Amino acid sequence: MLYNLLYLELVRYMFLIGSFIPAWVFVVMLGQVFSCRGVIALGNEDRLLEFVWTFIPTMLTAILCYLNLQYLTYESVLPDSKVVKIVGRQWYWTYELPGEGECYDSYMSDFVNGVDKPLRLTVNTPYRLLVTSADVIHSFSVPEYGIKIDGIPGRINQVYFCPERLGVFVGYCSELCGAGHAYMPIVIEVVGC
Repeated sequence: MLYNLLYLELVRYMFLIGSFIPAWVFVVMLGQVFSCRGVIALGNEDRLLEFVWTFIPTMLTAILCYLNLQYLTYESVLPDSKVVKIVGRQWYWTYELPGEGECYDSYMSDFVNGVDKPLRLTVNTPYRLLVTSADVIHSFSVPEYGIKIDGIPGRINQVYFCPERLGVFVGYCSELCGAGHAYMPIVIEVVGC
């Protein structure tokens, strides 16, 4: 959590520094567009058109950066949610529920897309899934819930997830992580309170 806040402050600082140059360019451009002091304009130039097609993409980029920062800020202040740490390993998944003190490995069973210990979650409970990897790049993917997040060694990626229906949902590692790639299915079992 502290790293997210430091990252956010760093991005804000860089945004303020980086916004100085475009602001100065627009001030100079506006000065040249609206003042005709000895500037020779060729017949095929349209200063207003050049200003518009420079200004619009720059403003759209600034708006997208602002929305991205708002999304990152929103993710860091979501209401209390249970944390589930998911570690991809060759060729199984490790689930750790720190609040419950539970940690276990989930290996593929004899059945197709079956595991010996599924990830058991409670319906209508918000979860923060922290996904990483211990060896190679894995991808935690459960298509029925629209979850797909990469597990990268040395990095923790997160996604917020609130299961809204009961059932057993099957996923898979969607990254080509080695020879045993097909033998690490994901099974999420959503149960009632």
